[in-house]
Amino acid sequence: MENVKSIYIESKSELKRTIGFADIFFMSFGGQAPFLSMLTYATAALILTLFFSPIVLIIGTLVVLINGAGVYYLSKKHDESGGYFNYAYKSLSHRFGFETGWLYLFYSLLYAGGYIVGSVFVLTYVVTPYIIIPPVAAFFIIFIPTASFLLLGIRPSSKYAVFSASIELLVLVAIIIGALYGAHFFVYNPFTTIPSPSIIFLGILFAVGIPTGYGAITPVSGEVKNAKVNVGKAAILVIIIGGLLESLVLYSLVDYGIASHSFSALVTSNIPVITIMNQIAGPIALPLLLFAAINDGILGSLAFLTAFSRNLYAMSDRGVISKAISKLNVKTGTPVIAGLITLIAVFVLLIPLLSFVNSFVIFLALGSIAGLGNLMVHLTANFSLLKVNLLKGARKVRELGVGLLGILVSGFVFIYSLLTSDTYIIELVLGFVILGFIILEILDTHDYFKTGNETRL
Repeated sequence: MENVKSIYIESKSELKRTIGFADIFFMSFGGQAPFLSMLTYATAALILTLFFSPIVLIIGTLVVLINGAGVYYLSKKHDESGGYFNYAYKSLSHRFGFETGWLYLFYSLLYAGGYIVGSVFVLTYVVTPYIIIPPVAAFFIIFIPTASFLLLGIRPSSKYAVFSASIELLVLVAIIIGALYGAHFFVYNPFTTIPSPSIIFLGILFAVGIPTGYGAITPVSGEVKNAKVNVGKAAILVIIIGGLLESLVLYSLVDYGIASHSFSALVTSNIPVITIMNQIAGPIALPLLLFAAINDGILGSLAFLTAFSRNLYAMSDRGVISKAISKLNVKTGTPVIAGLITLIAVFVLLIPLLSFVNSFVIFLALGSIAGLGNLMVHLTANFSLLKVNLLKGARKVRELGVGLLGILVSGFVFIYSLLTSDTYIIELVLGFVILGFIILEILDTHDYFKTGNETRL
């Protein structure tokens, strides 16, 4: 028993700051899972808004940038681990902090699960003509390396992200050049046919799901060097670069479809991006698709599972949940118990689903549900920024405006999304929120009977 205990130290020593700007940028860029985002969010925007779809992606990027600006200002004030939980805990109230942390667990786990399942779908789809891979087997192809990096710690994970996300960035640039070359550098005007405002708005709802990787940055702030500068800067840059790059990829694909007279076939295909990549890349399309599927699955899920575990660590370190979860491994400095809980959670979530439900259906469902969680988490972040600056608005008018604008935009998109979502999605999201309040009351009651005092939550 002593040997087992000796490999842990209490979190009082804190997580070590071992990663820099490049590490956190590429972890966040990988957290966008650019290729998988093209298969879902960008494809949906394309089908809805056709030629105008690249502009819709740019508008979606600008909407996300509003929330990113809120994160930018908050990260300059707080550089501890925990991110959104920490912002609400310190700026709003301890109880609001718990609920925000609880919502972040929901949002990050579903996003990570969605990326794994999306990768499973692409992997099984592209190899089906050659070999049949059961979805559960494909799951382990993604899960095992992801779990290994998570348990090894933030530094090995970030080095993998820098390497593999750099390659993926180059692949996306190559797709743009290849598609434009295939179109003989024909340039079309996306404003020739503008859809109705309602259709454009629906397209934007999908577009805002693309540059989401920045949401995995802030929980790992406690392991970033000069976090008050690097975290916010990385969040803003990854939104702009990731969003604009995806817009250019979509523009080049549409451009190729128009020039090759295959646009109609493109938008009626089940998976337009894979269809057009097969046309452009020919025999090298298969290895490119396999690389993108596996790499995105690992990068996207690793970013959000790391964030999930650091959110757990921060909640534990603050005493909101059991202190045991914040214990660190002596050798790696990693919150290994939080990491193990994270891996168990994603395993329990996905294995039953993949055993009985089509992976693409799971992918879309998890993405939709996680998107609502994302909006709620960023609403609390914007409220945190607003409250902080209400006390000193004369000196921080810009931050006050960003917080208010973020609340209005995120609140409007959230309400509209609720009104247009399937009933089961609404019930799951609201049910999880209510469950969080129930757990909080149980913790309050336990604390009261244990100490005889009101809990500080």
